[in-house]
Amino acid sequence: MFIRKVKNRYGSQSVQVIQKVKGKYIVVKTIGCATSRHEIERLKQLAREEIEHLSGNQLKLFGYESDEIIEQAFSVLANSNILTVESELIFGKIYDYIGFNAIEEELFRHF
Repeated sequence: MFIRKVKNRYGSQSVQVIQKVKGKYIVVKTIGCATSRHEIERLKQLAREEIEHLSGNQLKLFGYESDEIIEQAFSVLANSNILTVESELIFGKIYDYIGFNAIEEELFRHF
């Protein structure tokens, strides 16, 4: 099963759950129709949940809503909004966890 968006004649878009059976596409369920991008994304989320429900899969531990919030936050960013910082600030905790800080301490003990 998958999600399909269909443009309607009056400018709105319908969100449908579709399944391919014997080479033909069958509309399993029409989730709804909307005109705004935000509403269409909400309908797509409902369609994902419906697919999980219909296929009998267990719901995910972490919902999609947080993913949508993150995507919305990053969609307004451009390259000019991103500042580079020293890699030590980004990867410092990872280096410590791996043990690179222990190597540096060992080097300084010999001096």
